[in-house]
Amino acid sequence: MIDLTHGLSINKSPKHYITFGLFQSTRFNLNLHERVANTPNEKEVTASIPYMQGVIDLSNLIGNRVYENREITYTFYRFGVGTGLRIRDTARDFQTTIENLLMGEFDQKLEDSYEPDFYYNGKCKEVLVTDEYNFNRLKVEITFDLYPFKLDNHKESEDLFDAFNFDLDAFQNGISFNLEPVGSQIIKLYNAGQRTVNPIVTANGLGLEMIYNSDMKTLFPILQGSSTYPNFRLKPGLTEIEVFQNQGIRTNRATNISFDWRKERI
Repeated sequence: MIDLTHGLSINKSPKHYITFGLFQSTRFNLNLHERVANTPNEKEVTASIPYMQGVIDLSNLIGNRVYENREITYTFYRFGVGTGLRIRDTARDFQTTIENLLMGEFDQKLEDSYEPDFYYNGKCKEVLVTDEYNFNRLKVEITFDLYPFKLDNHKESEDLFDAFNFDLDAFQNGISFNLEPVGSQIIKLYNAGQRTVNPIVTANGLGLEMIYNSDMKTLFPILQGSSTYPNFRLKPGLTEIEVFQNQGIRTNRATNISFDWRKERI
């Protein structure tokens, strides 16, 4: 049997797939034909000041650009549908099944074999099934409404080489640090994503404090255990932090502090 669109046998049709909640495209023998994923629109915040050339762009005020949700549309083909009435009933049932699987889920993870190291998050916006009788196939178009950034499948602490992007990622000299009872230590963390993140901070002892933001000299007491701090954020790029032991809390052993997060990219 020949795929008339590509001029290939069905066995040689595209093999990429998606998973969204309970829906798996491979379960329904869907062959990916096209994937359209445009860059999301930016939420621009500008001010036009009289007697000043141009405008002031405030879009980067929080440390990174802000975007609307993004849309991704997949076009699949399901071959060998046939022309008999009973087979057409099966095609109708197929449409009902995938619509309910896709549209019933909300705020779900979308996994795409095209991007095996990242995933998207959101909802299915539309399912359009066209019965193309002349080509003996069904055309299935699925559109997702998604959070603008894709999220890394792995946390920074996993330190995987296969997923490393030599154009965008950075080798970090560890994100776990041993601190001596006296003195302070300068820690450098690199956020290789395009979005500011709140890292998880884990400390195995009491009395740690952290100075973040060299301009404002913001002081944070660090709780024992794992916590996130609303005002402690890693902007894209390099961040320097000074960590030290509060001398009011006596300790004679080294303390460990570690940081972890998932990078997000457009």
